[in-house]
Amino acid sequence: MSARSRLALLGALLATLLLGACGGQLGSGESSKTVKIGFVPKSLNQEYWVNTERGAQSVKGPATKVITQAAGSDLAIQDQIDIVENLLSQKVDALVIAPSDADLLLPVLKRAAAKVPVVLFDSDIAAWKQKVSYVGTKNFDGAKLAGKYIASKLKGGGQLAVISGIPGSQIGIERVNGMKAGLKEAGAANKVKIVKEIPGNFDRAQSVGAMEDILQTNPKVNAVFCANDQEALGAIESISARGLSKQILLVGFDGALEATQKILSGDMDATVAQAPYDMGKIGVQTAIAKLKGKPVKKTINTGARLVDPQNAKKYFAEVRNKLGGTGRGGN
Repeated sequence: MSARSRLALLGALLATLLLGACGGQLGSGESSKTVKIGFVPKSLNQEYWVNTERGAQSVKGPATKVITQAAGSDLAIQDQIDIVENLLSQKVDALVIAPSDADLLLPVLKRAAAKVPVVLFDSDIAAWKQKVSYVGTKNFDGAKLAGKYIASKLKGGGQLAVISGIPGSQIGIERVNGMKAGLKEAGAANKVKIVKEIPGNFDRAQSVGAMEDILQTNPKVNAVFCANDQEALGAIESISARGLSKQILLVGFDGALEATQKILSGDMDATVAQAPYDMGKIGVQTAIAKLKGKPVKKTINTGARLVDPQNAKKYFAEVRNKLGGTGRGGN
């Protein structure tokens, strides 16, 4: 073998050894490959969900791609199941999802968790251990703020109606029960009588009819709690049509900018504000941290606060600034 041949062979052997030592360049290649995060809100037909998506997409990086897919409505559960299956077929590296129905989504989420990290946001599945993390509001605690506010305004007592969420929805149940707990803690449980509880399915149009039902069957009602702001916005239509905006206390849940504008105009009294933008952003960041082998918290509370006429203007400006002045603001 010539000296040139021996040098060529030695060079090839050295290159092979170096390649093996660095994992065939997989370490370098994988660190620079695009990480695909599947982001699945319940829908994109409300301000709230649009803002979660804006938060998710705000996580920038040359090697990060957030793929958003959503069903047409919060009730389109099979569509959400199909979306998860589709994202898995696209070989996403992680899944960040707000499950529309805990029981029905759990089988597909278990299959997903066997392949990739799964982060839940907005709606938790408390007993499910395979999730990486839950990012969202403590709905029960947030709704207690609403109950205490209602109690403070109905000092002498009154009739309260409730427009609840989707029947069986855990977050809807927590919000209604939290509001009742707030009434109790404020010492108003016996003074404020809940005269009707009717589902609005977290939907604006359906809540117009729900509010009509309340007004027809309980004409003396003087306060209404809605499980989200879309329901409150629907209720406003019925209340305003009867000229009762000044007579009925109306409290929602979400902190949607449109609802905040209604507070500023006097058509609504308060809302419990969540942080949907932060949920989306932190949800994606948590998934990426898990992929990098970093420790993540099992529960991340994004907080809730009461918005009323005293702080609505400041809150509105704060959220608009976070969204880049778009004015796009609920589940």
